[in-house]
Amino acid sequence: MALPLPLLEKHTAAPQLSRLWQQMHRSQSVPPGRAPVLLLALPPAWENRFQVLLYGRAAAHGVAVAGLRHPDDLVHVSWPGPVVLHAHWFASVFTSALSEADATARLHAMIRTIEAFAVRTGARLLWSAHNIFPHGDRFPQTYLALRRWIFERFDLLHVMDDSHVTVLEHAYGRAAPPAFCVPHMTYHGAVPDSIDRNAARAHFGIARDAFVFGAFGSLQRYKNLDRLLEVICAMADARPDRPLEVICAMADARPDRPLAALVGGVPGDADFARALVARFADDPRITLIARMIADAEIQYLHHGADVMVMPYSDTLNSGAALMAATFARPFVMPRTAGADAMLPLGARLYEQDTAHGLRSALEDCLEVQGMPKPDPAALAARAPQRISDAFMTAMLAGL
Repeated sequence: MALPLPLLEKHTAAPQLSRLWQQMHRSQSVPPGRAPVLLLALPPAWENRFQVLLYGRAAAHGVAVAGLRHPDDLVHVSWPGPVVLHAHWFASVFTSALSEADATARLHAMIRTIEAFAVRTGARLLWSAHNIFPHGDRFPQTYLALRRWIFERFDLLHVMDDSHVTVLEHAYGRAAPPAFCVPHMTYHGAVPDSIDRNAARAHFGIARDAFVFGAFGSLQRYKNLDRLLEVICAMADARPDRPLEVICAMADARPDRPLAALVGGVPGDADFARALVARFADDPRITLIARMIADAEIQYLHHGADVMVMPYSDTLNSGAALMAATFARPFVMPRTAGADAMLPLGARLYEQDTAHGLRSALEDCLEVQGMPKPDPAALAARAPQRISDAFMTAMLAGL
């Protein structure tokens, strides 16, 4: 299991940083002639293992890692060696903003804080591009100004597919800063994986012979889970009724298997999650779990499904796709920038702008030849330690 990052706040920053400095020297992890590098993750994401896996090999490269919840906490940071501010998301700055004007004022204050920190410490600024814009895009003018400032001011850009640089430049109307590409890792070693399909189906009360479409991750509008469940229900309604004993006898014939859906994740959008539950929770073909999924339960969601589905309308990278690959589950996703790189991991791509693209992709999965299989070599290339080493090497080269 991955451990949370140490958190720097007003009353903890000084002792935490002192401890990190001493630990780096005592462990003899720092290359001769170089001080330890401090990498500040802004913000730490406790529910997502991405960061702790990305930083898993930091110590081996002489890098100490700590987390900051909000840019205002930068004022409490002091470090006698090189510093990298690694920004991931900025949602904490705008969570309570009431208007576009309010959000813009918060943006300007944040920029002043980060600029002052960079001047005071000589910190290098690095951004990992997880999405083009934040999901929901509540304040489009502010978010565009934020992204443009990042491209104009930051020293390094981390993308997870080479094609993303052009996509981002087009979206922001700015040339990108120096960029390096290190792809998203799998989650091997960060989540338990000890049960089989029968145990997973029994856990949720799903028939062993059913063909199950799964979806895992926070319940948010942009993920189109309502559309996914509509399509699955329509497919199930269109299938001929067969006596249960006939279905069971023909369990190996995919076209005759009953269809089911298994969806689980924390309600990231409370209104959307409530609407989803109200509409689909009573359908016996649908298992809908609208709550935080514990690490130990993630394996049940994946082993309980035949194929995972990510019908997202607005995303640049998908941690859910890499989670599916971790459990060797094939997955369906739209053909977006960089999506072709997912094919060796078990992706089945569909054209998002066609009327029946999603349904056709799901129907193809019901045929034996329609189920992609992950390439072991492609999975090995996405191993967390390998990705962490690549990230640290590229980051340090850009300092």
